[in-house]
Amino acid sequence: MGGFYMAYLESLCRRRGWRDPLYETYRSSSGYTCLVLVNGREYQTDLAYESDGLAQENAAMRAFMVCRNFSVNGGMLARNGVVQGLPANEHSGRHRRHHRHGGRSHSVNLSSSSSTTSSE
Repeated sequence: MGGFYMAYLESLCRRRGWRDPLYETYRSSSGYTCLVLVNGREYQTDLAYESDGLAQENAAMRAFMVCRNFSVNGGMLARNGVVQGLPANEHSGRHRRHHRHGGRSHSVNLSSSSSTTSSE
């Protein structure tokens, strides 16, 4: 189950006629990070989190904070040296990456805002 910002972001996307957000969750030795694709733009966490759900919620918060003012800022925002909202190609092939962690292979977890993710 998603958090408040995931629900806010999904609602915003539906009101604007955009596709539902697509989340990519990554696991590393330091924790979980997430990238969310919204209206052809990428938004990402700036830290590693204890769970994939927390990482998704943080990415959703970042995307929501920028996208709610889309007409003002063009969907982009630079903060702390990280530019959020860079244009992305939904069919670029980046959604099928595999990562190695601790001798086991983990695939990138993909989910829309209405489903959950898990590692292989």
